Amino acid sequence: MTIDFASINYLAVLTAAFATFMLGGLWYTAILGRQRLALLGWDDQKVAAAQKRMPPPVFFTIMFACYVLVALVMALLAGALGVDSLTEGLMLGAIVWAGFALAIGLTGHIAADVKHGVFGIDAAFQLIFLLLMGAIIGAWR
Repeated sequence: MTIDFASINYLAVLTAAFATFMLGGLWYTAILGRQRLALLGWDDQKVAAAQKRMPPPVFFTIMFACYVLVALVMALLAGALGVDSLTEGLMLGAIVWAGFALAIGLTGHIAADVKHGVFGIDAAFQLIFLLLMGAIIGAWR
């Protein structure tokens, strides 16, 4: 296996990270945000306290940096595996989700005192964003 940083399409990496960031904004606000907060037992006061501990600009900067890292690793895997189409990118995203995100998320969830619906919301988001990243990176090689 060869890891070639020079062959990475860094614009595709940034686009995949930005698309994931925007999807997360929709997912955790308009689509399933209220349901997730209710499952966690969070009210407006708890949200405000969390925002005070970590102000939104810091929170979102860290989140975006993490998405860039995930997209970069996805691009490295795509290059090493010869992924060079939208379909192959989708397959890579699904494999990364099942083998890493789902497995690691589930091991963390089974020991946590959190309702199963929270895991479902988060795991579904991770599946969609890894498929999205894989599609963008695979198609834009």
